[in-house]
Amino acid sequence: MPARLSPWFRSLSVSARTALSLAVGFTLMIAATALIAFWQERARAIDESLTRLDQRNASVVGELRQRIDRIERTQARALQLFRQERASRSIAEARREFAALYPRQADGSRRSTDMMFTGGQTAIGMVHGMGAFIPAAIERDDAAVQDIIAATHAIRRLSEGSQFDLESLYYFTPANGIVIFAPERADRLEYYRRKAPADFAFQDREFATISTPAANPARAMRCTGLQSLISLKDQEVWTTGCMTPVDVGGRHAGTFGTSMPLDEIAPAGHFAGSPDERVILVSREGRLVYHPDYTRQNRQSTGQYIDMTSSERPDLVALWSLVREHGRQGYVGRADALDAFVSLHRVPGVDWYALALKPEAQILTQALRPIPRIAAMAVIALSGCLAIVVLVLRHLVARPLRRMTPEAERITRELVSDSMLQLPAEDRSGTEVKQLVSRFETLASAIRTSHAELEQRVAERTRALNDANEKLRILSELDPLTGVANRRKILAELETRLERMGPGGALAVLVLDIDRFKSINDRFGHVAGDDALRALANRIQAMLRPGDALGRMGGEEFMIILDRARPVIADAIAERIRAAIARQPFQVHGNVTLHITASLGVALWSPSDSAKALYARADRALYLAKESGRNCAISCRDAA
Repeated sequence: MPARLSPWFRSLSVSARTALSLAVGFTLMIAATALIAFWQERARAIDESLTRLDQRNASVVGELRQRIDRIERTQARALQLFRQERASRSIAEARREFAALYPRQADGSRRSTDMMFTGGQTAIGMVHGMGAFIPAAIERDDAAVQDIIAATHAIRRLSEGSQFDLESLYYFTPANGIVIFAPERADRLEYYRRKAPADFAFQDREFATISTPAANPARAMRCTGLQSLISLKDQEVWTTGCMTPVDVGGRHAGTFGTSMPLDEIAPAGHFAGSPDERVILVSREGRLVYHPDYTRQNRQSTGQYIDMTSSERPDLVALWSLVREHGRQGYVGRADALDAFVSLHRVPGVDWYALALKPEAQILTQALRPIPRIAAMAVIALSGCLAIVVLVLRHLVARPLRRMTPEAERITRELVSDSMLQLPAEDRSGTEVKQLVSRFETLASAIRTSHAELEQRVAERTRALNDANEKLRILSELDPLTGVANRRKILAELETRLERMGPGGALAVLVLDIDRFKSINDRFGHVAGDDALRALANRIQAMLRPGDALGRMGGEEFMIILDRARPVIADAIAERIRAAIARQPFQVHGNVTLHITASLGVALWSPSDSAKALYARADRALYLAKESGRNCAISCRDAA
């Protein structure tokens, strides 16, 4: 407090001083509490947000995985049917069906008949929802014709089966032939059935390149990033696709594929959770599969943002950097470049990564939300506390002090007259407490005159207390459960012996710990455990030599000091103790027979050892004995 306020503060009453001090203290406490509450709330909000983000991302990954699994199963079934159908018909049969299903057009290409899409009886049975474009080159290749017919049969059979529940299934060849089943397509497959030019080619598209042996040597299903449909390029219909290559006799015959339009990957509101949390899907090649801000169906602008590897937008650059760094192992935490917290997981079965993000600013806003309420409650509590303190001090302190002052003065005058002491000058400038202090100082002087008489009585009582303390000292050095020395006593004994050690002396320390002692308490109860400790201590004590010492360090751990123990003797005694414990079971409370083993660590004294260092080495050896399988004794020499 400033010096200019000191006289004013000293002139206040006790209750006023206390109230003012409490007001300052409580104000500081409120500020500290608000600060602590903010950091705690911030940490809690971060933990909750990360947990929710990770759970939400796991749900997205799980749902995508189910969808991918369904596609993979369908394409695997299509591949199986393809092989069956190809093996079941000759080249002549395949060509007859090929000519009937895919008549030659004026431009030399072959297209599917209208009935294959609208539905009706064809040369291979009832067909619906199918369309095809077959370039002229395929007609000249018997194997390619067989492949097209086998794929047509496989797709038709799956389209009629209950297992097929995908939007589309198609088969395309390296020669740019394609047969597609997509009955719900709004364009009715018009592009393939009628509009595609005779030189229509798509081998440079991602869905074709990822199926080649060079790009996919494992011949497993792979999925593309976001790309526009060839047949609806003017409408900018964005889709992804999963492709399973088909090989025949070591030859890449074609590929089964299934498209997933952007609207199917993330239908309206499907990934919507909290408005400040967003889900993003990225392919391994750095292409956006879904982003709520950049990927929109039927938007030409979507194509500007798909390739993250060449993007100049800071948020997309930061996203791609995060995926490259943590994509393989996953990540949950803060992304500094995005000023957000993120959960990143790989989608099994495809080369995609799912991210769930929440901006840090939203978390801080959430953390700050309760602070005004806490501050308001604290101010109300402070006002109430100060009012209560003032009232209490007035009734319980100020008034009693005012009543005590005359009585203290009366007693002081009586003692002064009896003790021939001088009464101090009356001082009314201080507080009630100061006045009382002055009177009680006089009382203290009078009391000191009776001190001599009390000293003699105290001396007599002191002798009696010393005798009792000696008995207590003895009891304080023993472990009340086992009767052996307690931790303090055995460590003091070790220090004493080390202080007396001279050149050529020998001493060893054994640290013993009962193996899996907790299981005894858990299984048979603490009474049985206590009985086991007592019995074990008695058995060890009976095996020690004169001059050796045993103490309980706590729990199931004991220390043994071996006097005049060279290495061979120390190791032999440790092994004998271990064997004696393990060899003969213990009978404990409840007529229970316990088979107990113990692990021991042995440390030999060296001239530079302190008691703490010697015990630490024995304890390290005990730790190694535990790691070595328990029920063994290991010397620190072995540990080295």
